[in-house]
Amino acid sequence: MRASIKTALIAAAIAALPGVAAAQMAAGDTAKFPGTYALVITEQKDPATGKWASSPTFNSNGYIIYSPTGQMAVHIQPRVRTKYTNNPPTAAEAQAAMMGYTMYFGGYTVNEKEKYVVHNRVGHVNPGSIIDAKRFYEFVKTPQGRERLILTPADNGKPKDEQLSHLIWERQEKAPLTPEQQKFVGFYKLLYTDRYRTKDGKMTFHGDPDGKEGGKVTTQAGTSYIIYTDSGHMMVIQMNNSGRVKYAAAQPTPEEALAAWRSISGYFGRFITYENQTPPYVIHSQQGQANPGTYSDQQRFYQFTGDVLRLGGPPTYNEKTGELEGGHLYWQRMKQGEK
Repeated sequence: MRASIKTALIAAAIAALPGVAAAQMAAGDTAKFPGTYALVITEQKDPATGKWASSPTFNSNGYIIYSPTGQMAVHIQPRVRTKYTNNPPTAAEAQAAMMGYTMYFGGYTVNEKEKYVVHNRVGHVNPGSIIDAKRFYEFVKTPQGRERLILTPADNGKPKDEQLSHLIWERQEKAPLTPEQQKFVGFYKLLYTDRYRTKDGKMTFHGDPDGKEGGKVTTQAGTSYIIYTDSGHMMVIQMNNSGRVKYAAAQPTPEEALAAWRSISGYFGRFITYENQTPPYVIHSQQGQANPGTYSDQQRFYQFTGDVLRLGGPPTYNEKTGELEGGHLYWQRMKQGEK
């Protein structure tokens, strides 16, 4: 068989494999988006000269993540934030915690012709934020060969050359993940949570916090994501799926901020698995979180059942009953185009 014919047959066979044809169709800029990007800097443009310069007050960190299956999430916060005096915070503390803080998630679509991406947001820390957020984009390379993504907000409806601010993100390199860590990579949506109690190694209760045996809590179902990436990063955003009230004005009052704050939680950082332990667990090493308290390493025992990932923190001991008490979160791996 001639080499050219053999090569063509091999290429056709590869293209027929699941997912390969779709990847080839998503050529161009759309195929560039999937990945994890760290916030490098924000810049402002001088309207008089048209030149860009670093924002003088920039002091934030965070990540934006795009999946190859069409989901995205972002988490940005100031590097220095005032800790609460008590938990829960006062209304004034909640309002201060929200200053400069952004967290949202959903799907995304790319318009390659006009060079913009739309974040089709399912949830946002601001309960009244617009759903679809338009961002002009540009991929650039640094002199060191690092790939950066420049996103220019266009929520005001003006063309790109009239925008005065943008965010610069740098792609994070893939990490040498273990086979077990690779099992985690993906976007997951919360199905439900539950509670349990055990005594002497036996289950004494399994249900919801109100005492209903077999009950499932769905307060945050459908509007909560957990994400693990091939760069070794992770992000979790949990948000109530109802009862969140839009602010009366552009900025929340202390009371509005506190109400919104009570309905969300989230953090971001890196992850590592300990599959040789009994039971196996994953560590979420926090680099930022909604609560401006001290960052910590969060231990989560895990179990995969098909596309469902069950996570649960270490149980606590109830001295009165002699029981161990804990809870689980059940996350469903998301599919192509799901939001």
